[in-house]
Amino acid sequence: MTSTHESSSDDAAPAVKVGSTPIARRARTAHYHCDPPPLQDKMKTTLADETKRRYVGPVDPSQFLDDYMPCSNSTPTAPCLSEKELEILKGVAAATSENNMYQPFKAALERYACGMVFVETSNKSATDTFPLKPDFCLYEEAVGTSKRTNFSTAELCIEVKPHISYDPFKDLDVKTSKGKSSDPFEKDTVDANDTRGQITTYAVAQFDSQFRFFAFSLVIFGNHARFVRWDRGGAVVSARFNYVERSNTLVDFFWRFSRLSREGRGHDPSVSPANLSEEDAQKIREVLDLEAGTALFAFEVPHKDGNRMFYGPRFPFPVRSLIGRSTRTVPVCDFVDRKPGKKAFLKEYWRPEGMRGEVEVYEHLVKHGIPHIAPLMCGGDVPRGETRTHERARKTGSCPIIHRYLHRLVLAFVGRRLTQFKCTKELALVVLHAMEAHWEAYKKAKVLHRDVSVNNILINGNGEGVLIDWELAMFLDDNSDSDIIKRHDRTGTWQFISAALLRKPRQKHALEDDIESFVHVLGWTVLCYLPGPMDGDRRKGWVSLLYDYGWKDSSGREEGGYSKAYALALGEYPPKEFELPEHSPILELIQVLASPFRARYGEPPTEKAKQFYLRTKASVEKGEIDEDSIEALVAHGYMLGIERLRSSEWFLSTIQDALERPGWPDKDGAREKLIAITEGTSRQKQRATQRVEIDFQLLSASSGSLKRSNTPPPAPRQKRHHLNDSSDGGIARR
Repeated sequence: MTSTHESSSDDAAPAVKVGSTPIARRARTAHYHCDPPPLQDKMKTTLADETKRRYVGPVDPSQFLDDYMPCSNSTPTAPCLSEKELEILKGVAAATSENNMYQPFKAALERYACGMVFVETSNKSATDTFPLKPDFCLYEEAVGTSKRTNFSTAELCIEVKPHISYDPFKDLDVKTSKGKSSDPFEKDTVDANDTRGQITTYAVAQFDSQFRFFAFSLVIFGNHARFVRWDRGGAVVSARFNYVERSNTLVDFFWRFSRLSREGRGHDPSVSPANLSEEDAQKIREVLDLEAGTALFAFEVPHKDGNRMFYGPRFPFPVRSLIGRSTRTVPVCDFVDRKPGKKAFLKEYWRPEGMRGEVEVYEHLVKHGIPHIAPLMCGGDVPRGETRTHERARKTGSCPIIHRYLHRLVLAFVGRRLTQFKCTKELALVVLHAMEAHWEAYKKAKVLHRDVSVNNILINGNGEGVLIDWELAMFLDDNSDSDIIKRHDRTGTWQFISAALLRKPRQKHALEDDIESFVHVLGWTVLCYLPGPMDGDRRKGWVSLLYDYGWKDSSGREEGGYSKAYALALGEYPPKEFELPEHSPILELIQVLASPFRARYGEPPTEKAKQFYLRTKASVEKGEIDEDSIEALVAHGYMLGIERLRSSEWFLSTIQDALERPGWPDKDGAREKLIAITEGTSRQKQRATQRVEIDFQLLSASSGSLKRSNTPPPAPRQKRHHLNDSSDGGIARR
């Protein structure tokens, strides 16, 4: 998920943020030496849960150093600790509090990190988007430092804990039957989860604040330690070792780390500070609408005729996730003959091995003349940008981890977000254009998008829709992409994924899933951005219930979608109680577009009723009986819905017809922040959501029908009547 939007606009941020990854809702009490900011607490819990089964180990510490921090022939052998330093280190191991560990740890080891500065940052959180504070950060000597954490320049994060109970992992010995290969490497205790969440959060902050392929960290607990190597596939973790008895191993870690090149410590060499005069840099800032003095970077982007150089700021929006595609975007421009080019849009993400890069997809779409897509300038896989965690996972036979490559591209387009529509007619028109691009790509280029979301539909300068983010697209004649996704993560953006895929995550992604996503884009946008008499708590409750609700199954995979399925099956999408202060055809349009999905999620008619319908339809086509005869049949609504879901044609025609009708207001555009954080106590917030859930249960129990599933939905399952065959409404097409 990305947005090719104007990053510098003050009003560009949507009221409700959506993400590419399933939403985690587990809460856990965290243990800190001081009260943490809410964001820190939430990130720790979320990341500890999200990254389960993504840690690979234990790896022998010496093997870890040889594999990931190799020495050159010219590197001298690391010296041993002096007797005095060893005694100081013993004091670290014997300390009963973190505060008593800091000073002696630094005193014993800092001289072995040549060219590096040990900075105790435990009391000074970073001031950027990550208000976090590791116990220690290592910085290059050339970088100005203070006791305040700075993730944009930190080379290494170190976390120190006073007791071995804080060890986030457990070393299993299969050979001696002390563990099974299927046992998780992560230790599941409050202290262990807390530490694992902390060190993962620091790694994410480091990745999001810098340009990196990978990073290292060190975690100390009592008299033991572990080394960790992070990348976008997960983390390789060393075995636990006693750093007093094996002090040489700990010294060797700092000795090697400080002598690695910047690339050897994980930095991406294809991005560097811009080497421009201040006059030239200011020219670029003006094109990109950046403030004076904003730091600029040079981005090398693959091109068939050699790399092209683009200039822009740091990535403005943090990913806040370790694993997965980790998509980042930034406005850029090239600079030729001391003249900046037009503003463009740079995007990079971590492409799974076996899936086509987005550049290849764009080239294929252009070849087939697909309309309403962004023009591609250049792009490809970044040299040496790949993960390595999967290598160790394959050796140990642990949970499969994807091999990923850093993929970077530049598009000659920057547009408005869909959620900045000027009127509801523009909203409908933009979605129409995006759906046309989607259907033409499916029909002509044999490509299925698979990530239709509110952030992937943009508005160009002419008020036309543009469908972007084809990184998850699947070629219909290529099954390899589908197999990769089945083994690992679902495709799409949670809030807009079809109810069918949310309920059955391993089900193959089909055309009707993307069509349904377009309907959810309209429904979600209207509920979040159009004013109405519905109070904020109730509106937020509906949005949460329809689009955010989910849970983990026994395997840890996210499921959901039952509220969507009920609403669609009952013909209550969007909620009928939601009204607009000024009449617009948009609500009726969404209701009509949602109507075919009653056939997908409602109780189907009997086989006998279906056969009778087909015989009657054949008689109508022969002119033997009147057309009204078929519309009165029980199976009519179901069969008509199934037929419409086989292509996008009916949906496109329905939107086109609606746009041609009168009654569209001129100035009913998006409003910002209509769904603010609910005020009141946690109990009051809970009651607000419960009121919506109760209303939804009463609604679902009173009418309609829903296809049965092996997993019980949140609303009660009761016997339903068959779908009725009422008209689709005033703007429906026959």
